[in-house]
Amino acid sequence: MGKDASEDVDYDAALERLRAECAGWPGVTEATSWGNPTFKANGRGFAVLDRYKGRCCIYVQCGGGRRAALLAQEGWFAAPYDKKQQAACRLLDGLEWDEFLPVLRESYERVMPG
Repeated sequence: MGKDASEDVDYDAALERLRAECAGWPGVTEATSWGNPTFKANGRGFAVLDRYKGRCCIYVQCGGGRRAALLAQEGWFAAPYDKKQQAACRLLDGLEWDEFLPVLRESYERVMPG
């Protein structure tokens, strides 16, 4: 299954939005992990822009209770390779940034000390 041009546009727009949102947060750095743009704070990833099974998504950290609530919503799925079950992924398809931004901020706060 190949990518189409709209997936690239969504991916690029999501990357720019993540950069803009996280720019003013203390201690945030952007790196590349496993070929994916990864936003880190305190040396730990809190958001990863990924393509999983041919679909673009954003990986975030979340606690067990928050994770269950997110997974119950359309567009969310269990993060692959998350043995501790403390993360979830949100497809870019249908992503409402106003609803997603608090989740992104919570993910950031999970990796920050204090």
